Amino acid sequence: MKQIIELRDTEKRKMIAETFGISLANLSQILRFKRNGKNAEAIRRMAQENGEIKYTEGNEPSKVKVLDSHGNVTRVISNK
Repeated sequence: MKQIIELRDTEKRKMIAETFGISLANLSQILRFKRNGKNAEAIRRMAQENGEIKYTEGNEPSKVKVLDSHGNVTRVISNK
C-alpha cells in the first residue's frame, strides 16, 4: 500500500526543510515516500510532531485510509 504524509502548514514545511538543509521539493518527495535518504525517517518524525496527516491508500482508488501516529486506521474517506 502507498503511504503519504501530508503537512499543509507552509511555515512548518519551511522550518523542517531549513533544519535539515533540504529543498521544499525534496521534502515533498520524502513525505510521499519517494525518497529515502539518511535523514528521511527523522524528517518524517519531525513532520509527525508538527501536525502531519498520514494516509495509506486502500486497494480501491476511491477510498483513502487515514492513520493516527501509531499506524491505526482512524477513518476511511470515500469519494462516493
